[in-house]
Amino acid sequence: MSVTAAFIGTDWGTTSFRSYLIASDGELLDRIVRPAGILTVEDGNFGAVLHNVCEEWMREHPAIPVLMCGMIGSRHGWRDVPYVIGEVGAAELASATLVVQEEPNRIQIVPGLQATCFDGGPDVMRGEETILIGAIAAGAPQTGLFCLPGTHSKWVAVQNGNIGSFSTYLTGELFAMLKERSVLTGLIAEKSKLPDALHEQSFHHGLAMASDGTSLLHRLFSIRAQYLTESVPRYVVEDVLSGLLIGTEIISVAQQLRRHAGKITLLSSGTIAKRYRSALTYFGHASELIEADAVCVLGLCAIAEKLGHISSAGRGAMAHPREIIL
Repeated sequence: MSVTAAFIGTDWGTTSFRSYLIASDGELLDRIVRPAGILTVEDGNFGAVLHNVCEEWMREHPAIPVLMCGMIGSRHGWRDVPYVIGEVGAAELASATLVVQEEPNRIQIVPGLQATCFDGGPDVMRGEETILIGAIAAGAPQTGLFCLPGTHSKWVAVQNGNIGSFSTYLTGELFAMLKERSVLTGLIAEKSKLPDALHEQSFHHGLAMASDGTSLLHRLFSIRAQYLTESVPRYVVEDVLSGLLIGTEIISVAQQLRRHAGKITLLSSGTIAKRYRSALTYFGHASELIEADAVCVLGLCAIAEKLGHISSAGRGAMAHPREIIL
């Protein structure tokens, strides 16, 4: 390669493994994506899996350091890395990384965060902090409200470039559970080709249900009642359920939405990103969408810069490498 590889950045989650070969100026040289989340690793052999997946890179670049983020730093991962507490940025995350291997490659894990949620209780994140730092490095607002939809959706208040308070919602996990193991399961039809307008209309029906002030517990069962009385056809039950849950989530952060006037920054991609943008528009809130996977690389670079692995020059100059998806 014409440029020098400086470090390997890895986002290792519960179900997925993404690794990036980064040059000394921050350029993305190569990428590996595999369905090798931490739950697939037998007997805790995380080091062996990492070296096996990145074998070619490590052979070409001996002693190259590795910086990892995500659930690899949880109690189910390589090492349970203590949370950083309070408002933090890239520098605080870098100073709290945990070294899990010194030789032949220095391997460090980015810590998660512990903070106060919007209602005053404790909340935690692990992996999202790197995405947020990357989004800020990419030019997202230094102060504002961020949303990271997912299995456990997070709403995060960012102040002067630092991650502050945040609240987590079980929206994605509850959606999956209700689809797979509830009285609604048998009502959800298999995916079929339907007009986008019909999906959107049905999703908005769920949003309207969320906003009428009725208990979520009652509204969940009312989806079944609407189907049985032929008010809602089977092929849109999933869309209605999605709208009800996402709408309930957004309504619950109404105070934060009022406090942070302006666009909401969505860190997401794919169908779920479209759903959240549509829901925010429905409730009268503008949003800006940033690709979460792309800014995760920038977040790893921002932290790696504080560790001295790369220079700041060209950190945002992302090339288009070949992608290996196995």
